[in-house]
Amino acid sequence: MEQFDALIKKDGSGRLTVAEIPFNAKEVFHKTKGTIYVNGTVNDIAYRSKLLSRGSGKFVLVLDKAVQKSIGFDGQAMTAHFTMTAEDMEAAREKVEKIDGIRSGMDVLTAIETRQSIRKFTAKPVSQDLVTAVLHAGMCAPTAKNKKPYHFIVLREQPVLSMLARNNPNAAMLEFSAGAIVVCGDKNREGIKEFLYADCAAAAQNMLLGLHGLGLGGVWCGVAPNSEWRKLLIEQLALPPKLEPVSVIAFGWPDEEKELPPRRETAMVHYDRW
Repeated sequence: MEQFDALIKKDGSGRLTVAEIPFNAKEVFHKTKGTIYVNGTVNDIAYRSKLLSRGSGKFVLVLDKAVQKSIGFDGQAMTAHFTMTAEDMEAAREKVEKIDGIRSGMDVLTAIETRQSIRKFTAKPVSQDLVTAVLHAGMCAPTAKNKKPYHFIVLREQPVLSMLARNNPNAAMLEFSAGAIVVCGDKNREGIKEFLYADCAAAAQNMLLGLHGLGLGGVWCGVAPNSEWRKLLIEQLALPPKLEPVSVIAFGWPDEEKELPPRRETAMVHYDRW
């Protein structure tokens, strides 16, 4: 674990709040490539984030709004005491790929037919094993040329969920959810936006079906282009320019029962031509 004092300030764009790291993180954490994810404390307040490279061995830590509020950052530069440990994200991905022991007793056609949008949740927590199984379901979705241009950001911190809920009336259920999964598209991997959105939508649908098959509830919240909520997501999650937030899936244990409406619409089916 590294301990140090660092200056917290707004970056050059004024969009992100960052702390300047006084060492070469790649060398200290033995990371030769890829994003460095870290956790620790800032003035004894817990954080989890990632480091952004500024070139020449220099890095900054991105601080979200919940942490900023907790340490009393008001936009003016301040010095704070940090502890920092690197996370082994490769090991985490390996765990997702090798997940076992989580099975659904629901067949796939029943899951498709009976899945509904759930917006009310109980206070019962959802285990990480179940969340990992749902993420794995998303990764099994088809993508154009198998590019897999998605990233999933799992939100579990209540202050963050509440803040997102209060800034979008259509996402109010986030306030009481056990968590959320933000589906983001990587524009560097898939340059055709129609394919990017389709690939992310397929992943989102797989995760919604996975939630339902495991007895959980979920709902898809769209992210409208040029909306203030989209800008808030980008800022709050410190998304790099290459990532496009496409949808947010709120999840938890269902606290509502809904009548299943008829869904078979034969008038929408055509053969060979219109």
